[in-house]
Amino acid sequence: MLVQMAVKLGADLRDVIETHAKLLLRCMDPSVELMIHLKSVSYLRQRGFSFQAPETTDVKIGRLLDMLQEVPDEECQSVKNGVIAALRASGQDHVADVFCGNMDTVMSDDHYGIMKSKKAKLCQFLDLENGLLDELESAKVISSIDVDHVRAVSGDVGYQRSIAVYNEMARKLLEIIMRKPDSAFHGLITALDKTKQSHATHILTGIGDNLPLSEECRDKLLEKRSVVVRSIYPKCLVSTLISKGIFSRHDQLCVESRLGENEQSETILDLIARKSQAAFDDFIKTLQECHHEHVMEELMGPVVAAKVEAQVNTGVDVAVVENELRENMQDAFQNSRTEVKNVNDLLASNGVSLTQVEQSSIIVKFQCRDHAALASLKHIYNSKKLDQLFTEAFRPKFARKGVECLSLSIPDEQFVYTGSKLMTEEHRQALLLLAEWLGDKIAVSDDLLDKLSLCRRRRQAIERAATREEQVKPLLDIVSRQPDSAFTKLLSALDSTDQYEAESHLRGYEVDKTTGMGIGENNLGDAGAAVDEQHSMKNIDENLTESADDSAVKKKAFRPRSSQCQDARELSIASSYKLLLGLQVTLPASDYLLLMYKYK
Repeated sequence: MLVQMAVKLGADLRDVIETHAKLLLRCMDPSVELMIHLKSVSYLRQRGFSFQAPETTDVKIGRLLDMLQEVPDEECQSVKNGVIAALRASGQDHVADVFCGNMDTVMSDDHYGIMKSKKAKLCQFLDLENGLLDELESAKVISSIDVDHVRAVSGDVGYQRSIAVYNEMARKLLEIIMRKPDSAFHGLITALDKTKQSHATHILTGIGDNLPLSEECRDKLLEKRSVVVRSIYPKCLVSTLISKGIFSRHDQLCVESRLGENEQSETILDLIARKSQAAFDDFIKTLQECHHEHVMEELMGPVVAAKVEAQVNTGVDVAVVENELRENMQDAFQNSRTEVKNVNDLLASNGVSLTQVEQSSIIVKFQCRDHAALASLKHIYNSKKLDQLFTEAFRPKFARKGVECLSLSIPDEQFVYTGSKLMTEEHRQALLLLAEWLGDKIAVSDDLLDKLSLCRRRRQAIERAATREEQVKPLLDIVSRQPDSAFTKLLSALDSTDQYEAESHLRGYEVDKTTGMGIGENNLGDAGAAVDEQHSMKNIDENLTESADDSAVKKKAFRPRSSQCQDARELSIASSYKLLLGLQVTLPASDYLLLMYKYK
């Protein structure tokens, strides 16, 4: 009788393992804690069983299940009880329930399937250190040991984690939760909502209006990353992003822990890429509000402003009608109401979206994805299709108030695509060279800063430098991150403050719109034709030396000139200096820098 009972118990244990092997592989966690408690099972201890560190999770669990299937019938009951006790002691009650024949507490196939299929996308958006890990631990969804395992992925790097590390940490967390009971799925959703990550909740459930950042916008951030990073001035953005709730205190520390402006800008883009679509839209608005319109346009494309005019019956107060119409229009486009569906569909099919309805009569702003979208908007506008759709959308509600039709007015110049407004690479390099070689010759005065029209934060960053000389580098870095028009403004400011040497250096990088060449390139040709074959660098050295004690000559030497001397005998100090600048076009960078160092 006892033998038969033992045989039955042995068969039951083997049957559980064979029947639910796949489930056990999925939900058991071969943790160090479990291994410690399994040592109390004499059968396993006598056979020296342990989880080996180099082994994968599945291999560890597979070896345990294989050994349990080899347990003699007479020991099955005690071994089974010991394994169940070890599982419960290590926080794996749902796995212990499987050995007891209860499958209700393990993660359901539906929830497990959702997490498995959505894992890759979730890894792109989960923000673990903005309170998510702490919330999951306090709710007992995961243990403190689990938290340590997740953070161990990044090593000891503080706030300076890369995108790859963030993604790997998220992957580790999801794999841990996927081995938890079914309640962990709901616990994750609750924690995400509490930590303002409902866009990640939407990935899991498909419920809610807070969507994750679209693939199109993520692609834009990647495509434009290198030029945008060099054009953002982080100190102007972070405080506003925090006040709008886009960034948290942790996000701020992540940005400010980076040493250089480019590194801080990269971190800003990395953080934005993990946020919701609404957060990205607010980021774009922040760029516009914080004097980064050139960056906004680079990311999103040209913006076209149109004035909407209402044609009304005689005797109707146009101002009153337009005020009501504007409020109605704002609400309709903001909430994508049914009456504007045709307008939105037409615009979207042509790469255009309506982003704002502003005060001052009725001003609507169209965001064009690229040059082609700008051309499409022009065609739609010229065909009067926009007038027709706007009238169809809003006249029915306002017909009783005297509105006959609506028309849009867009000046022709708004359809002219002028290309990127970011600082050109040539101008950026000119500013870097100026800081390196002529920085000690620039006087950063209040007069110079006034003429540059810098925002408060940019100006403060310059003025906080300890000495006038140390103010030059932040000044030129800030200018290099502004629109390309700032280069011309700096030239004008240097000229107005009698800083001709620095101005002359930069003038060599100006683009001649008639030839498409840098003025320095043209000067090289002119000066080269004028220089006699016997004229050496020694002559240039003498010219520059002779000018040092003569302020009037020095002013003449570095003042930009529209034409160079046409004869070698008339070669002036100005053409000598221009020749030196022009050599940058043809010489290797290392040789040019040596020359600049010698003759600066």
